[in-house]
Amino acid sequence: MRHLLVLRICLAFLVCLPFAAGCGKTSFQTVPVKGKVTVDGQPVTAGQVTFVAQDSNAPKEVSSGEIGNNGEYTIKTAGKDGAPLGKYKVMVSPGGSSMMVKKGGEAPPYNTKYSSPQTPLEVEVVASPSAGHYDLKLTK
Repeated sequence: MRHLLVLRICLAFLVCLPFAAGCGKTSFQTVPVKGKVTVDGQPVTAGQVTFVAQDSNAPKEVSSGEIGNNGEYTIKTAGKDGAPLGKYKVMVSPGGSSMMVKKGGEAPPYNTKYSSPQTPLEVEVVASPSAGHYDLKLTK
């Protein structure tokens, strides 16, 4: 009788083991985040936008997106469209070689303070944003 109980416990453990393997993974929900990056009303035509979570409980995955030639960007987090709800610092980085080619090797058309972790840009990702909520208006 006792062996039967031990056998049942072992079988239950073996059946549940594959499900337990996924328990350590972080699961999070995202909401769509799309906006436009401009400098003095003109679109930034290359670069990357990175959202740095300010909440210590936020997922550790990076939320970022490429800036298109029309200034628009779409954020993705760990391969998922969008970003988790919460407050973020927002960094805008030059677009590498594409930015340098378009600008003839010049510096980015905006103040480099936006590329720093101490960026003055902040945004809150919300479930129902107003139009233009994620637009980023930079200065030279």
